[in-house]
Amino acid sequence: MNGADPNLTVNMTIDSLKRLYKDSIIVFNKIVTIKNDWIIAGVVTADDKSGNFYKTMVIEDNTAGISIRLDQSEFHVDYPVGRRVFVKLKGLVMGDYGNLIQLGGYIDNTGTSPEAAPIPLSLVQEYIVGGVYGVNLQPAQVSILDLNNTDKWQNRFIEIQNAEFATADTNQPYADAVLLQSVNRTVNDCNGGSIIVRTSGYCNFATKLTPSGKGTIKGIFSIYNSDLQLIIRDTTDVKMDSIRCNGAGGPASYIDISDVRALYSGSTVPVNGNFYIQGVVISDRTTSNLNGRNLFIQDATGGICVRFAANHTFNLGDSLEINIGGQSLGEFSGLLQLGTSTPSVPLANVTTLATGKSVTPQVVTVSQILTNMSTTDSWESSLLKIDNATISGGATYSGSIQITDASGTMTLYTASGATFSGISVQTGNVSITGILTDYNGSVTPPNTNAQLQIRSTSDVQP
Repeated sequence: MNGADPNLTVNMTIDSLKRLYKDSIIVFNKIVTIKNDWIIAGVVTADDKSGNFYKTMVIEDNTAGISIRLDQSEFHVDYPVGRRVFVKLKGLVMGDYGNLIQLGGYIDNTGTSPEAAPIPLSLVQEYIVGGVYGVNLQPAQVSILDLNNTDKWQNRFIEIQNAEFATADTNQPYADAVLLQSVNRTVNDCNGGSIIVRTSGYCNFATKLTPSGKGTIKGIFSIYNSDLQLIIRDTTDVKMDSIRCNGAGGPASYIDISDVRALYSGSTVPVNGNFYIQGVVISDRTTSNLNGRNLFIQDATGGICVRFAANHTFNLGDSLEINIGGQSLGEFSGLLQLGTSTPSVPLANVTTLATGKSVTPQVVTVSQILTNMSTTDSWESSLLKIDNATISGGATYSGSIQITDASGTMTLYTASGATFSGISVQTGNVSITGILTDYNGSVTPPNTNAQLQIRSTSDVQP
């Protein structure tokens, strides 16, 4: 019932085989023919039963994994997951597809570059000999960071813990079963790592929906050039029924930024509940006038500073959705922030919805700004514009200088490391657009700690 291993002597490991030819295959872009009487053995970790692997078998021994192309449909009947197989290598070829190493039957030169073509159906059983069934190979538990070592982990059966689908990819079909197209979904971990989960539109679970919780995901680690991909065998490889990394479970609910700000009552608090905000980035990381981990985001109700656990790559005008459930809300030197306490907001909590958006600044006076900062403080971290103003107190933008209009004077602050800090200030009457910030602001006007920060010199117009 369990089969039996053939009388074949294994004299090569999968890892040693790949190491012998890797440079020739990857560096010199060749398909190599194996001329030695070598035999490898491994356990089948992926077959074609669900349709997510097409005419490709993946096997693994205790050193490495490798995929084998074979021109046989429904091969899972003979070589199901868990069966040990022995592969006679002499006469087979080895190449790569997007840096993923594969075994094949012959060299196909009909395309623009040579390929390792599938083993012809009539020859499959000459090269691949089945052994015992039911080998319970356990997945290697890895982190997404570990997978940067693509040589070690490609074609291996792995498991990632504390994983969840990105917010935009929850409760979505795994693939496009109508157009029969493969779809990439993103899975994140709680440490900010991410990996593509790629699923074929031909597989029998394409219409099933991705889960919205956190848990484990298993599959075969694959690569395509620089893309790191995980290919599941079927949905039993995914078990995500725990609360998400942000401390909440299930799909998040939308909350206005003004309502987020209202949660703060004088001391740092967690955002209790599964919420997300949406807004447009009004800060510009490229000019270095703010910390690389911070950004300012604004919706129709207000703005707020978000501090991430690492430097971010979100740009001015990006429309973002940020899951804030369980994150800290508090002040840093008087400025209200999401993620003010360690750990700060994970980058994995962000989904980019669109780019190239804009926010129209609210036109105000200096006096109105100072009054607002000392009362409701509702304009903090939002985009404002002061007309008919002058700049004084310094020859360049660097440091704290002054903005004066007919109603009063306030600070214009530029970090010394900003790309425009050494540029001479615009003289005469100007319009100034900037983000309203606070540095240890007082509670009584005039609030001399209220600061306007421009993003670049284009925010100052004559």
